[in-house]
Amino acid sequence: MDGMISGPNTVPTAPVSHGATDDRLAGVLKIIRPDSVLGTLADRDLLTLLRQSTMRRLPKQRVLFRCGDEGRSVVLILQGYVKLSYTAANDREVVLEIAGPGTIFGELAVLNGSPRRADATCLTACRVLAIEGGAFRHALARTPEAMLAAIRLLSERLYAVTARNIDAVALPASVRLAKALLHLADLRARNADAETLIDFRLSQRELGAMTGLIRESVNKHLKAWRAAGWVTLAAGVVKLRDMHALQDFVRHNAAA
Repeated sequence: MDGMISGPNTVPTAPVSHGATDDRLAGVLKIIRPDSVLGTLADRDLLTLLRQSTMRRLPKQRVLFRCGDEGRSVVLILQGYVKLSYTAANDREVVLEIAGPGTIFGELAVLNGSPRRADATCLTACRVLAIEGGAFRHALARTPEAMLAAIRLLSERLYAVTARNIDAVALPASVRLAKALLHLADLRARNADAETLIDFRLSQRELGAMTGLIRESVNKHLKAWRAAGWVTLAAGVVKLRDMHALQDFVRHNAAA
């Protein structure tokens, strides 16, 4: 994979092939959403693309690529979560997206031939599929529906960035943080004793990078919500104990 930092914990595999790996290919197909860029490809093109792709297992904190790298592949997440971020001129990190299973990323650099515009870092142990950029472009060129899906994906990402910029100006710090926690709960949460557990670890610095807040501000609001019984914090894992309280907090304070 272009720009990937190699190491002993990176476990590459051969391209997905016929025969013995058909079960693995079937597992990949289950992850792809029907209305996604890959899901709208013609069946023959999709299968050919996947069989030519390379599957890798990556440990937590592995960097897939860095801002400025050449974009030679598109990445499909099969398992785990990846942080897409960039470092601003003042050395502060800005988190653009937390991508989970079924999400593709890296398509912009492949489609327009530009350098990578973000760093991609594994938040958890991940299993990903690296799709060769030229094959990806050719497959999209043959399927107008897939090209439209790619445009829709880029539009959604632009909308998300624009919405965060508006929130940074219009909303109090506490509301932005509450919205970020609710977004993470929607992205990846599992029920544990009737509570909602965000079971991948984001530091307070990273939560700040999602919301434009400094670490001290994040810590202050999390402590207040812990005292109110809305959240619990342990070893970097956030458990939302009262989703309705957070939702009401956002609704009432965002409208104020």
